[in-house]
Amino acid sequence: MLRRHLPALGLLALPGIARAQATWPDRPIRVIVPFGAGGPTDVVARLLAEPVGAALGQPLVIENRPGAGGNLGSRAVAQSAPDGYTLALNASSPLVINQFLYRDLGYDPATAFAPVSMLTTGPLLVVTNPRLPFASIGDLVAEAKRRPGALNYATAGNGTVPHLATEMFLRAAGIQMTNVTYRQTPDATQSVMRGDTAVFFDSPQSIQHVRAGTLKALAVTTPRRFGAFPEVPTMAESGGPAISVEAWYGLLAPAGTPAAIIARLHDVFAAALKRPEVASRIATLGFETVGNSPAEFGRFLAAEPAKWRDVIRAAEVRLE
Repeated sequence: MLRRHLPALGLLALPGIARAQATWPDRPIRVIVPFGAGGPTDVVARLLAEPVGAALGQPLVIENRPGAGGNLGSRAVAQSAPDGYTLALNASSPLVINQFLYRDLGYDPATAFAPVSMLTTGPLLVVTNPRLPFASIGDLVAEAKRRPGALNYATAGNGTVPHLATEMFLRAAGIQMTNVTYRQTPDATQSVMRGDTAVFFDSPQSIQHVRAGTLKALAVTTPRRFGAFPEVPTMAESGGPAISVEAWYGLLAPAGTPAAIIARLHDVFAAALKRPEVASRIATLGFETVGNSPAEFGRFLAAEPAKWRDVIRAAEVRLE
């Protein structure tokens, strides 16, 4: 008897679900950034919070949840109710890389989230000290082949995107260099400025140091030159292997969030990215705005892990 009534009970629940979606949002929306305050992910989140909140009629509350390479904040979103009131503004490490570095994330990045949109993208900048005799990636590769292991490179932690991008480059170029690990990105950048390390695959924000003359940019890690600094050549143009690495940030919701809410979130965030003051501020960080569809972002997320899995296995990197 009970079994025969279950479909009817399901139908009775549908109007309530529809009403909840129709009134969404009727309270503030929490956006979890799984990294510390003041970093580029946090800056992008806070930059978008005002125009998106105005468009939705509810404030976006930015909550920083750093820890375990972004895993802690990402897990909090994955375990949240799929009602549109908890989102993640996230990056590549928790979504595509960390699954190969940590034994247990506490979530499955392939199934735990509903993609909304990639918001920004940018290359890494391969930077060196202006006093060193490297005018191109080709020069760097030639010197590394002449003296295997003698040159060192900076990283801001093992398993980070700059570290793995460098490992990808070393294998593609067939060279050996020595890893010098620093606690944070600014420390690694400063090491190149001082001449303690020869090269760093730095964040795009380091273009300010290049333009100030305290760093020299040898290449970007994207297949094309980048709009925010078109004067910097690609890896291939600079005489190196044509690797492709992007630093990107995207918006996600917990899996199971209604499609209508995902679509609305995409529309308001994409519109905010088109605002001139938003796009220009993001450009100063060294990024370009994207705002692609949930389906496009989902396809990107599905394809990206294989690239990093191969690099991590070849470099034998583990964080636990």
